[in-house]
Amino acid sequence: MASPASIPRYHLYGEGDPAADFDFFHIETIRARSQPLGWALEPHSHAHLFQLLMISDGAGRLVSDDGEREILPGMVAFNPAGAMHGWTFSPETQGYVVSFTHDYLGGRGEDCSDAEKTALHAASNLVFQSEPDDVRRIVFCFEEMAREFDSGLRRRDIFRPLLTLVLVQLFSHKPEVADLDRTPGFSLFRFRSLVEEYYRKERGPEFYAREMGMTTQRLNRYCRLFTDRTAAQTIRDRLILEARRLLAFSDLGITEIAYELGYDDPAYFSRVFRKEVGESPQEFRSSQDAG
Repeated sequence: MASPASIPRYHLYGEGDPAADFDFFHIETIRARSQPLGWALEPHSHAHLFQLLMISDGAGRLVSDDGEREILPGMVAFNPAGAMHGWTFSPETQGYVVSFTHDYLGGRGEDCSDAEKTALHAASNLVFQSEPDDVRRIVFCFEEMAREFDSGLRRRDIFRPLLTLVLVQLFSHKPEVADLDRTPGFSLFRFRSLVEEYYRKERGPEFYAREMGMTTQRLNRYCRLFTDRTAAQTIRDRLILEARRLLAFSDLGITEIAYELGYDDPAYFSRVFRKEVGESPQEFRSSQDAG
């Protein structure tokens, strides 16, 4: 198996455009993406996207760090951000692929259901075999999302509750996600969970290294290997993601957002935000309002 450093990272498979890492949702048929590629997608990963794939007719084979597994009609595969996966499909396979960013579900972390939190903190690819009644509900959600994606009239109102319903349907039956990271002493799932819990209060990678029982140097080495980011960059990414979400979807003032995220100096928060995003908090908020 190729090392994570040699696995290409895409936004959507095969597309070289800059990654849309904020408030992104996409749905397409398996046929639309894979038929032009000979029904095969080479092993790859997505830096920011989580994906759900469901086959309604035909068959697929999922390739991951844990080997290969056949995916049959009624089964759902879940690929978390950063996890390596590749696909081959039998010709004319039917089904859907949903892609979304971490923040697309909306709401604050504490407002997410346990099933959603479990999904968003998953560290490895998962495959679900649901009961027939559950399959019918999930198929309905995928079909409704696809129908609305084509018309585009009520996308946000339709997609978010349907996506949430699918995740609850899947992950409520799997309260714990096994951490399948094989690297001794390092758990991507554990690191992501710690960042999610402490990113507002703990900025330094030293804290996370201590919590994981390793040196900061070792933590950074594994973070670069699995995510192409240092530990400090990962923590900062989470802060900026929350800042963008609050600017886009809340009525809090910029000073209030700075304090909410643990910045004592709102001017310093604005400088950090501009450096990371390329525009000031106010400019970013205005662009979201204009969109």
